[in-house]
Amino acid sequence: MSLLEADNFRDRCDHCQRFDLFDMINDALVLVKSQTGDILFMNEKALKMYQYTSEESLKLSIASIRHDSASLINENMRTAKQYTSGYVFTANHIKKDGSIFKVEVSTRFMTLHGTEIFASVVRNLTPDLKMREEVELAGKVQRRLLPRDIDEKLFCTRSIYQPHNYVSGDLYDFAFDDHNRVLHGILIDVMGHGISAAFQTNILKYLFRKIMGENITVNDKLAWMNKEVMPFFAGGGFAGVFLFELDFKCSTLTYSAGGINHFIILKGQGAEVIKAPGLFLGINEDEIFDQDVCYFESGESFLFLTDGLFELISQSISSEFDFWGMQEMCKLLISKVGSRDDASGVGVFIR
Repeated sequence: MSLLEADNFRDRCDHCQRFDLFDMINDALVLVKSQTGDILFMNEKALKMYQYTSEESLKLSIASIRHDSASLINENMRTAKQYTSGYVFTANHIKKDGSIFKVEVSTRFMTLHGTEIFASVVRNLTPDLKMREEVELAGKVQRRLLPRDIDEKLFCTRSIYQPHNYVSGDLYDFAFDDHNRVLHGILIDVMGHGISAAFQTNILKYLFRKIMGENITVNDKLAWMNKEVMPFFAGGGFAGVFLFELDFKCSTLTYSAGGINHFIILKGQGAEVIKAPGLFLGINEDEIFDQDVCYFESGESFLFLTDGLFELISQSISSEFDFWGMQEMCKLLISKVGSRDDASGVGVFIR
């Protein structure tokens, strides 16, 4: 399209004041002539994104701002004509300085003042991609902070960690006090799946590490953690926590529940789901938590699971499963069925 034709098109649009409206749109808008691919108009957002002046934009074609093959450009334009309600696709675009960036294009084929055009809203995906990279990195860091499974003469642990997305609102931690022969452990399930949930889980892990060796009851440890974590849930939200200690001198499991209100015992006669009352952490600063104790013997095992994993396997629990069978079933269900939530758990087998 010649500059004279472009100016005539602009004059017609200026007359109906549509160009002023286009500049009010908070996204980059590009109008392209269907027949030639020439750019008829860029609004202020688009001019800023592509680094052109209004006069310079009139000398451009769609090929000037796309870093894709001509065949792909033509294919996108043909497809857009077929969808009267609009067509969305991703593409590589290029700025005046030569830098290439990924965009999402929402385009629609229409006739404006007798000219067939493509009206396209263009969204720069670069910030989204950078955020995704940061989230992926956070997920990798979170996974590396998990404790390794323990193999001792008295017991062994096996753990499962499956985030719903890259970062998880689930976390677990455990540590064995060899001198006192006590395995300290915690299971955490924070509401949500994003960066903020991951941050809150790590705060709870830090508090667990700080309090676990103190000579106070398990439920008092949980109450202290709840009080300390309250400022980090001031904006809303809560966390499910299950705190446990296995004492191998006394053969006892002592536990206190705060929102994760169940665990599984595997004995010779099969699996048994144990329910434990307790309110979520982060809701009531002065909450009082219950504590309970059960005895264990060699060959028995415990499964401490977040809701995502518990709900996944609860319908499949069978008396035929032993500790190792349950572990394999959990992995199989996660890989084949998937989960709508984070799915994590710690199993302890008593030798």
